[in-house]
Amino acid sequence: MGCDLNRFLIPMILLRICEYAVAASAFPIALPNCRDHCGNISIPYPFGIGKGCYKSKWFEIVCKSSSSSYQQQILFLPSIKREVTSFNLGNYFSISVSNKFFIKSPLKHTGCLGRDGDSSSSLNLTDSPFFLSENNMFTAVGCNNKAFMNATGLQIVGCKSTCGNEIQSYKGANTSCVGYKCCQMTIPSHLQEFYATVEKIEPSKEGCQVAFLTLSSLSGSLFTPPELLEYRKYAIMELEWHLNSPMTSDGLLCKPKTFAEDDYMCSCLDGYEGNPYIPAPGGCQDIDECSNGRHNKLNNCGKKKCVNVPGSFRCVKTWPAIMGGTLSSGLLLLVVGMWLLCKVSRKWKTAKQKRKFFKRNGGLLLQQQTSFLQGSVNRTKLFSSNDLEKATDRFNASRILGQGGQGTVYKGMLEDGMIVAVKKSKALEEENLEEFINEIILLSQINHRNVVKILGCCLETEVPVLVYEFVPNRNLFDHLHNPSEDFPMTWEVRFRIACEVSDALSYLHSAASIPIYHRDVKSTNILLDEKHRAKVSDFGISRSVPIDDTHLTTKVQGTIGYVDPEYLQSSHFTGKSDVYSFGVLLIELLTGEKPVSLLRRQEVRMLGAYFLEAMRNDRLHEILDARIREDCDREEVLAVANLARRCLNFNSEHRPIMRDVFIELDRIQSKRKDPQSQVQNGEEYAHIQIAIPESMSLSYSSPNIVVENSSFSLDSKPLMPHKTQ
Repeated sequence: MGCDLNRFLIPMILLRICEYAVAASAFPIALPNCRDHCGNISIPYPFGIGKGCYKSKWFEIVCKSSSSSYQQQILFLPSIKREVTSFNLGNYFSISVSNKFFIKSPLKHTGCLGRDGDSSSSLNLTDSPFFLSENNMFTAVGCNNKAFMNATGLQIVGCKSTCGNEIQSYKGANTSCVGYKCCQMTIPSHLQEFYATVEKIEPSKEGCQVAFLTLSSLSGSLFTPPELLEYRKYAIMELEWHLNSPMTSDGLLCKPKTFAEDDYMCSCLDGYEGNPYIPAPGGCQDIDECSNGRHNKLNNCGKKKCVNVPGSFRCVKTWPAIMGGTLSSGLLLLVVGMWLLCKVSRKWKTAKQKRKFFKRNGGLLLQQQTSFLQGSVNRTKLFSSNDLEKATDRFNASRILGQGGQGTVYKGMLEDGMIVAVKKSKALEEENLEEFINEIILLSQINHRNVVKILGCCLETEVPVLVYEFVPNRNLFDHLHNPSEDFPMTWEVRFRIACEVSDALSYLHSAASIPIYHRDVKSTNILLDEKHRAKVSDFGISRSVPIDDTHLTTKVQGTIGYVDPEYLQSSHFTGKSDVYSFGVLLIELLTGEKPVSLLRRQEVRMLGAYFLEAMRNDRLHEILDARIREDCDREEVLAVANLARRCLNFNSEHRPIMRDVFIELDRIQSKRKDPQSQVQNGEEYAHIQIAIPESMSLSYSSPNIVVENSSFSLDSKPLMPHKTQ
């Protein structure tokens, strides 16, 4: 492990030495008559070797030979009892003294061979001018590792690293430090104490645990999981030094040709280079920008003659330069003119292309249709392609919220700060153009709290782009099948979502000016807003139906597991087809099962068949989601299950309409709120009770599934067992 770290550090140090060798000879970094090197490491003032060569005892450096056979010289900082590896001296084009330097810091070990209990890993810089740099990361390595670091006050930084199977995807990624055999945390600013505590998550398990503080850029080179025995005894840590004020008892700390930064740092003025803490003439010195050396790149005189002046330079023209400049100016004007002409031409072509797309995507038809509506409804807003490209960072892949059969949805922010969902549709067929525009106009008129609102569209792109309100809290499918502790899916939450979705679908079917069939009702299309209210989304394949028509005849579209089997056979989509899909959604809420699962037997891979078989065999309590089985209201669950069974009837004539489904769910909800009104509610909604035949056929077939003929009586015994008191 030591060899690996040396292979990383030694080339870096040698490269730094080579870069500064020339500058160090021209611009002194130490006080006169003081050593400025220890071995190959440059030592800038206020640090120094020997009496009178450092600013205070805190900055005293001791240069001594190592005990190894190579007799290397090492730097030691007695004030904090640490070995110094290097100082930060700026970059190649600006030699200066940064307030950063690097030390060796021992690692904290537990359970490692002969390395436990190393108290020297702690570091206390209180009352010193030194601070732990924010560039360091607190790093813990090893299986079964729980490491903590005491920070300021009551603040504690810590993390855990394990070797569990759930994160095996990180195996072999030596530079990944996200919990698999390694974890990292940032540290607070202006920290002066470091004390690490390493513990085992499970004391009974063996293993080597390590914690240390080091530069984030170096932390990946310090370990090679899982070879824990290769850990070194120290890591490279970055420290900062601060001087309290630019004023000192002997006058200004920042000497002439310098300026103060942040009340504790000095820097050379532009045009000067060197150590700003050294008094003149050895401190900041003029840079010769006109020389043939590395500073020559700092001037922009070109063919003009460069004349160096203190702190800057001047460019002087010569007669050949004047003649050349005249010719160059003429050529430049020609080039600029050609460039402007090309730019105007490109803009004209782009505008022409946008007009072409706008016309092809039905923009003229949309304007014509909305002009007839006048002020009766909200006009559909037309966004420009530039607006949406800016809002989505040119449709950056990092902004993708989801992808489906109808297009890709991106998260965007408009100029007014409004967060929106931008859907980039797939190619639009010309024969569907008028229908697409009619759908945009129709959806723009929908104003329901449980329906995602369309805000506008952009038609001047190759494919249409729709803009919707942004709904932040994921979709119902994620909450059901990837649960989180932040929002538990209790029975009350599921029942409320079912009521809200049925309300929205009932509105679309019955209350809208023209009935709208969603045609893709599923849990991934039910979004939850900031208050976790349900919002029906994705109307990509939705269609409006003339009031006098009873169905749509279309090619079969939808999502397997939710599609109405009668629609599969006839290609006739009715409002009852949405009811069937909603029935599957109800079962998903009851069981927590996915619509299609290869883990179930072939004949019940579809959730609808799985549910109907359980109902037929009085096993509803067995398939209920374990998360709600104990705390749900048995009567409510049974009522919702019976409603779902009605929605799944193969014969659509025996299914309730969506409005009746909503009223039934609302009746159940009202019964919960006011148990005394049970009888009244029953009488109030008696006129809309759904007539169910004494027996119902459950026979249907679809890809990979066949449910045999069977029947069941609505008067069968209870499907859920009663709890014993």
